[in-house]
Amino acid sequence: MRAPVAKTLNDLGNSANDQGRFRAAKVLHSLAARIYPTWSSPWYNLGLQAKYRCEWQASLRYNQKATQLDPEDEASWWNLGIAATALSDGQEARRAWRGCGIAVPEGSGEIQMAVGRCCVRLNPNSNGEVVWCRRLDPARTVIENVPLPESRHRFKDIVLNDGAQEGTRTSNDREYPVFNELEIWQPSGYSTFRSSVLLPDEDAERRLVSLCHERDIGIDDWSAMRILCSTCSLGSPGPHDCAEHDLDDGARRVGFAAIDRSHLLSVLDQWSSEDGARSFEEPALELLASVPS
Repeated sequence: MRAPVAKTLNDLGNSANDQGRFRAAKVLHSLAARIYPTWSSPWYNLGLQAKYRCEWQASLRYNQKATQLDPEDEASWWNLGIAATALSDGQEARRAWRGCGIAVPEGSGEIQMAVGRCCVRLNPNSNGEVVWCRRLDPARTVIENVPLPESRHRFKDIVLNDGAQEGTRTSNDREYPVFNELEIWQPSGYSTFRSSVLLPDEDAERRLVSLCHERDIGIDDWSAMRILCSTCSLGSPGPHDCAEHDLDDGARRVGFAAIDRSHLLSVLDQWSSEDGARSFEEPALELLASVPS
């Protein structure tokens, strides 16, 4: 008799969650787990909801219970890996990723893997911005772009990402997955700046990019950013009209990321002094300061 009642409560909890009634969903799933404690599904649902609330201790506990009851449930293992990563529990994260069939390095500390590149949608529940990232492990990525300051994210922030693919992006004829961000796992020491930069030719642009890379400064042409509708953003977008265009004087709105303003200005001064046709707006404006350590 317990199983049918628990299934009904679990289904009602799923419906409540889909409708945005999250408190009711938690109560219903908790009741289902209490009535039928050896059934993994309500424990998984409780862990899933805790994940999206970034309540990591609760998510860890619920997903541990779900994987104990159903060791074949890959989704519970994956969410356990995310929760353990959020809590910097390297040993439990390794156990979880292995439960998903992922080979991870031995050890107990922070996991470092050569997983490749992906894209991450920052602030997915509001005005999401998709940025290119380097993956550290299945749940963490390093931001490689200079995000817009409105995102409250920085170049080289390490972000915790969800595991479900939410669209794709293409680079050099290769398609990469897009994952939604869950939270900032570790903020970087970079600040975000903007400058109006006159790029008279492609050589000037290549030289500026080269100097920035040599000095470990992030650079992105914000004039070339595309604004996508939510449907296209969640898919594999093709050509779109850019919402931003070159300025009337031929300059570009460029976002920079640097440890401090003087470091950035030294690079811009060097770049502009090499050719009189190159110029930039002074001073470069600090838009988003680094997080104090």
